[in-house]
Amino acid sequence: MADLEDRILLTVGPDAAFTHLSDVSNLPGHFAALRDARLVAADRVEVTAEVGGETVAGEAWLHVDPDRRRMTWGAPGPHDYRGELTVTGAGPGCEVVVRLHTEQAGGAGVQEGLRESLRLIGEQLGAA
Repeated sequence: MADLEDRILLTVGPDAAFTHLSDVSNLPGHFAALRDARLVAADRVEVTAEVGGETVAGEAWLHVDPDRRRMTWGAPGPHDYRGELTVTGAGPGCEVVVRLHTEQAGGAGVQEGLRESLRLIGEQLGAA
């Protein structure tokens, strides 16, 4: 089991950052393994990822709360994978905090993936 949290400071304002981060079509740019993400219902996303050299398709739930600049998600399955992203103002920019939970053994790999995602977000939106 792993409960993980990491954060990044960005140079863009919180509203612009959240608008970009909560747009499902931008998700593949934030996750190295993700190849495609499509909103298929108000709270359902179909994804395609490259995992261990294989292409894997799946479905996840996604809730976006623009008023709180908060996004939560999860995927059905034995690992109880779920996460939360929040964006808050921080000086002239913003702070993005991501929390993940998984029952999957090997939390170190999940932590590395989280750090890589935040690095990609920083590249796209301007790390402070």
